[in-house]
Amino acid sequence: MFLGIAVVTALALLLRRGISDSHPGGATNAGPAGIAAKPLKAPVSIETGAPTPGATNDPAALVEEGTTLFYKGDPQAAVAKYLQALELNRDDEEIHFNIARAYSVMRRTNEAMRYYEEALRILPDYAEAHNNLGNLLVGLRRHQEALEHFSAALKVNPDNSSALNNLGRCLAELGQTREAVVQFTEAVRLHPEYLEGHFNLAAAQASLGNFDEAITHYEKVLHLEPDFAPAQEGLRRVKARQAAGKAP
Repeated sequence: MFLGIAVVTALALLLRRGISDSHPGGATNAGPAGIAAKPLKAPVSIETGAPTPGATNDPAALVEEGTTLFYKGDPQAAVAKYLQALELNRDDEEIHFNIARAYSVMRRTNEAMRYYEEALRILPDYAEAHNNLGNLLVGLRRHQEALEHFSAALKVNPDNSSALNNLGRCLAELGQTREAVVQFTEAVRLHPEYLEGHFNLAAAQASLGNFDEAITHYEKVLHLEPDFAPAQEGLRRVKARQAAGKAP
């Protein structure tokens, strides 16, 4: 079992699935959680080119409001704010990314993919968008396409632990467990407190019969989150298999 479970809060869902939650660097006007909001022009009427009456001239504030709503567990309201910001500048990759991320949490996969793809059209080296789009493609069992996006993310940022973890998940689902272990191991080396990375590494090691290594990483997960039931069950199963193998 590799981790891909639903949990209560939006932030926890992102962490469980290894969805990126940051800009690759160089962002300006960062809002909550480092989400960037670029300074954009005030909205104008398509017909006249004049400023739209009553419209906000602070798109960064709209993005920040959306992000606040997102982390309060209301991605639908967040999308509404992001879409308002998008009207101000349709070529802002950050806004497309934020919309996609919110749709992903809402399990509206087609919409999420469309906005990630648009973010990548604007900024082809957007590592987090590649990573998140790849993650969605794994969920659709479009593994080869997913591998391309994880590879693109890691080309931009080789130390992206989320992309390494998601690449490992993809390889594991393709039956390439030993190769997956390499990716999970690097993910937790770079991010020693990465719960999902440790869980997935434990599961991969258990499937290879490396019970001591599996136990080590399940115990690390439970150190980080003592009530995490999948790790509790995984640890129980591995210890039972290990004991059975040592029985006379």
